[in-house]
Amino acid sequence: MTKITSTKIQLIEKKFAKPIGGSGVTGIDIIVATLRDTDGAQGLGFSYVIGGGGAVVAQLAQAQISRFLNESVLRTPPDHWAEIKRSFNRTGDGPNMLALAALDVALWDLTARRNNEPLTRTMGGDILPVPLYASGGFAPKDNPQTSAELAVKYIESGYAGVKPRVNADSGDEAILRAVRNAIGTDAQLMADANEKGNLETASRLLAQATEYELSFIEEPLPFADVLGYRQLVSRKTGAAIATGEHLQGLDRFAVCLDDGIVGVIQPDLAMAGGLTPCLEVARMAASKGVTVAPHFLPGLFVQLSGTFEGQLLLEEFPILEDAFEGWPERDRDGTLQARNCAGHGLSLKV
Repeated sequence: MTKITSTKIQLIEKKFAKPIGGSGVTGIDIIVATLRDTDGAQGLGFSYVIGGGGAVVAQLAQAQISRFLNESVLRTPPDHWAEIKRSFNRTGDGPNMLALAALDVALWDLTARRNNEPLTRTMGGDILPVPLYASGGFAPKDNPQTSAELAVKYIESGYAGVKPRVNADSGDEAILRAVRNAIGTDAQLMADANEKGNLETASRLLAQATEYELSFIEEPLPFADVLGYRQLVSRKTGAAIATGEHLQGLDRFAVCLDDGIVGVIQPDLAMAGGLTPCLEVARMAASKGVTVAPHFLPGLFVQLSGTFEGQLLLEEFPILEDAFEGWPERDRDGTLQARNCAGHGLSLKV
C-alpha cells in the first residue's frame, strides 16, 4: 500500500520588466507543490495567480495538502481531486480551485512517474503533434504595422498561427487586415478582445473576423455575460467565439457548450482546478465538436494529446515557463509534442 509521505508547498513571486498581455499583467505568483511517496517517487505540480496575491492560495494549498494528502494512501488523481473538491461546499471554488490545481498536477506527475511513462499516456493519450500558435508580445495599443510585423516573425519562425490583440472598436479591422495580408491565408489567425466589447461592437468584430478568415475571436464580451453571448450567437454574425479562461466549475463550461456559445473552449489550469477538470472539459467539448485551446502553458497542456476524441490547439504565451526546466521544444512544422520521459518532465529551477 503506497502512501504519500512527504509534501511541500512553495510560493514564487515573479515580477515582469513591463506589463504584458491584453490586461497589462505586471507579475505572477507561482504555487509549487511537491509530493513524495513511500517508494521514493516524486511528483511536481504548480498553479498560479496572475497579477499577484498568491500568498492566500499558497496557504490554501498547504491546508489542503495537510488535510487530504499527507500520509494518505495514494489513489488516482481524479479520486483525490473529487475528495478535495467536495470540501469546498461551504466556502466555494474561488481560490480553493487555484490551490487544488497545484496538487492535482503533482498527483498526475507522481502517478506517471510511478508508471515510468509520459504523463499523456497515464492520462489515456499518446505523444502526438499538436498545432501551436503564438500570442505573446501583442498588445492592445499596437498599431496595425506593429501587429503585422510581429505576426510575420512568428510565422517565419514556424508557428502555426498568431493571435494579436484587438479592442472591439473602430480600429480592429485595420489590424485584422494588416496581419492577414502580412501572414497570408495559409497561417491561422485569431484575435483576442479581452472582454472589451458590447453586443454591437462584438457583432461587428465577428463579422470582420469572417471576412479576414479568422479561426476565432476570444472573449468579445465580458466572460460572465452569458445572456449577451446567447444573443450574440443568435445573431449568427460570423467567426467562432472562444472563451473559458475565467470559468470555474464544470457546469459553467457545460452552459457554454450546451448553449452553442463557443466554437473554441479555453480552460485555464489554475481557474479550472488542475488537469483533471481540464481533461473532463476536453471530453465534453469533443462531444460537441468544439476545439479545445487551453489558456497558456502549451508545454503542460500538450499532455492532453490523444486523451479525447477532438481537436487540441495550444497557445504560446510565456508567463511562468522560465521558473521551470524540461519544457518540450516546438517542432519546425509549428507543432509541439510531449517529451518521451516519465511524468511531465518538468523540474523547478534551483
